[in-house]
Amino acid sequence: MNRIDATSAEAHMRDARLAHVTDLDATGAAAVMLPNGRAGFVVRVHGQLHGYENRCPHRDSRLDIDANRFLADGGELIQCAHHGALFLPENGECVAGPCQYDSLVPLALAIDDDGGIHLASE
Repeated sequence: MNRIDATSAEAHMRDARLAHVTDLDATGAAAVMLPNGRAGFVVRVHGQLHGYENRCPHRDSRLDIDANRFLADGGELIQCAHHGALFLPENGECVAGPCQYDSLVPLALAIDDDGGIHLASE
C-alpha cells in the first residue's frame, strides 16, 4: 500500500469507529451500531476484546435490556438479559440456556493506535 492509500485507509477507519476502549470501562461492554444498521456489542474479558451482533439465537432478540450490560455477574460470560442464556466470550457459543450449542454472530474487530474499535477489514 502506498502512503496515500495508507492515509486514506486510516482516515476511513477513524470515521467508522464503533467505540473506544474506554467505553468498556464501566461495565466491560459497550453497545454499538454497525455500519449496516444492525446492533452489535463489544465485551472485554480477561483483557481481550470480542464483538458480536446484538442478537440472541434463541428468539432473535437483543441480548441487553440495560444499556451496555452484556456480561453475567462476575464478568466471565456473555448473558442474554431476556432468558439468561450464557455465551462464551471467545467464540460466542451458548453454553447454558434454551439456545445451547447455538452461537452468536461474531464481528471481526481491529483497534487503532488511539484505542478506537473498528470492524476489521476483510
